[in-house]
Amino acid sequence: MESVLIIGSGQAGIALASEIRKLDPRRPITLLGRDTHSFNRTEFVQALGPQQTPLTIKPLTELAERLRIEVVSGHTVQSIKPIDSSVVTDQGEFQADKLVLATGASPMLPTFSRELPGLVAAVTHAAVINKLRARLASINDLIIIGAGQSGCELANTLADAGKNVTVVEQHAGPLFELMPLDARRHLVEQLEERGVKFQFNARCASASKEGHRARLALTNGKTVEGDLVIACIGVVPNTKLASDAGLKVRKGIVVDRRMSTSAVNTYALGDCAEVNGVWLPYSQPIRHQVAALARTLCGTPTQVNFPPMPLALNIPCCPTVIAQPRPGLPGQWETLMVERGLNASFIDDNGQLQGFVLMGEETGEAPFLQDEIPNWLNL
Repeated sequence: MESVLIIGSGQAGIALASEIRKLDPRRPITLLGRDTHSFNRTEFVQALGPQQTPLTIKPLTELAERLRIEVVSGHTVQSIKPIDSSVVTDQGEFQADKLVLATGASPMLPTFSRELPGLVAAVTHAAVINKLRARLASINDLIIIGAGQSGCELANTLADAGKNVTVVEQHAGPLFELMPLDARRHLVEQLEERGVKFQFNARCASASKEGHRARLALTNGKTVEGDLVIACIGVVPNTKLASDAGLKVRKGIVVDRRMSTSAVNTYALGDCAEVNGVWLPYSQPIRHQVAALARTLCGTPTQVNFPPMPLALNIPCCPTVIAQPRPGLPGQWETLMVERGLNASFIDDNGQLQGFVLMGEETGEAPFLQDEIPNWLNL
């Protein structure tokens, strides 16, 4: 029976180990990583809110006992050898028949962060969240860099916690590549009613530390100040182990629809993987990747398929569900403003619904509209 070694004890790695165990109660599985506890990243934003919702943190030893797998924590992987599916760590070597990279992605920090030591943070890890919670108790003025999903969610949460929040975004509106103009305006209006301030079409031209505060001079001529800067400008796939080992890497680790890398018996999934040229750093695609790869590793080669996967944003002041149309697809947005929300549909040149944005009470239509969208991610 072929053994499986998974590098990475985050969401993708844990989910894969759990799914393999469902399919095969005896297959040897090793989960290797630095963390000693598991946590749910979707809880991070609410953990910083007015209720300070506790994070669900569990020791990986519990996972090991429940799934009957070997969990090796506290190890830093230094290199991999795809030729024999082995891994070199700072504390020894490990080997298996099948090797899986679930190394995730790391948050990007703005280039000016080195000018503001101790004043720039990124919401990345349970330990960081706990430190931020303690710090937020004594500060009031916050600057968020980036008005994407995490930036907007965090802005709503921190404003509800009574903080003064300013969001700096390089584009002309929030979630610029995902929403039509009317939807962006509606979201901004709702967040501004909560007290959030925005600086659009702006980047940081220079940064300075004034006492214990950050001061950013923006390219639009404005200046913003805050007690802390929180970076929400995206993530970068962790691909160094793969590239150092000679695996094919572009945006992420290149895999086919069976999640196979360019090396035999070596796979990748989650935020570090690029499936047939598509990189999807979200939770929903990971579930489909896990289901397919687990079957493949248990002896039934299976290709991953991606159905429409609407993204529900955690923005209480403006509930929002987005089904992104395929990038570059010819078509146009048709927007209907209603009393308590918005319904925007992306219609292609053939009259086919290819995506939508729903806000407010219109979000209840998502399950019905989802069924009308072709599986453009069925690669």
